[in-house]
Amino acid sequence: MSSENNNNNNNNTNNENNDKINFIKNTIKKLTSENNLLNDVVEIKSANINLNTEKFNDYPLLNKKEMLLRAYYKDCVGDAFTGDIKNYKGTFEEILKLDNLPILVATLNVLMKYLGLINKTEHCIDKEPEICAKDFAEYLKNEFEKDNITNINNIKIGIIGYQPAIISEMVKTFGGNNVLVSDLNYDNIGRIKYGATIYHGDMNEYIIKNSNIILCTGSTLANNTIWNILDLIKKYNKRIIFYGTTIAGVAELLNLERFCSCGK
Repeated sequence: MSSENNNNNNNNTNNENNDKINFIKNTIKKLTSENNLLNDVVEIKSANINLNTEKFNDYPLLNKKEMLLRAYYKDCVGDAFTGDIKNYKGTFEEILKLDNLPILVATLNVLMKYLGLINKTEHCIDKEPEICAKDFAEYLKNEFEKDNITNINNIKIGIIGYQPAIISEMVKTFGGNNVLVSDLNYDNIGRIKYGATIYHGDMNEYIIKNSNIILCTGSTLANNTIWNILDLIKKYNKRIIFYGTTIAGVAELLNLERFCSCGK
């Protein structure tokens, strides 16, 4: 491939990334302008979450592979999972000048929470991830029963993003051979965790193609991998359910299905 083609591909990628960032910026600008909030101050900083580790001690938050960036405004908070923590304090108008995607995502979430447009933008604590995972498995089981699918042993569940409690519950419910998981953390890739093999994120297309339903972490929004995943979902005509708090605002804006039973 020529250097000219490489440059064109890079430019196309950059333009696409800018479009995604501008989509979030434009929403923040619209909502703050309509509600006269542009000059209000938002504080954004890392948050420490108390998670119970009796059963699961390898949540991404605990091994520092991902961290929680939290936006504070009035009495509301908005979260964004990221590996790139940058604290910031400024007005909505000043934030709109930034190109830091996790900061923009957290800001969008806290703004939409304050305006009553979304809920569950604050990460759960203690044993609540385990409760959420059980609720999630039960929810899916009930959904399949509504569709008259009684033999759930033939259901393939694809999971994009490592969440140990969810993986464990899906394996218990649907069987280890029916759960396909991808992650970007090399400490997990190639290992069997809680009964499921963990594949590299490069295998997302294979997982999407060969699963009946996809469960995807909302942190794919903050690391900007969500758009390729959505393209693959459309290509293979699959159902996707995002989980967690990061995706709260964009899920509402794009009418994406989201599950978050214990967020606040």
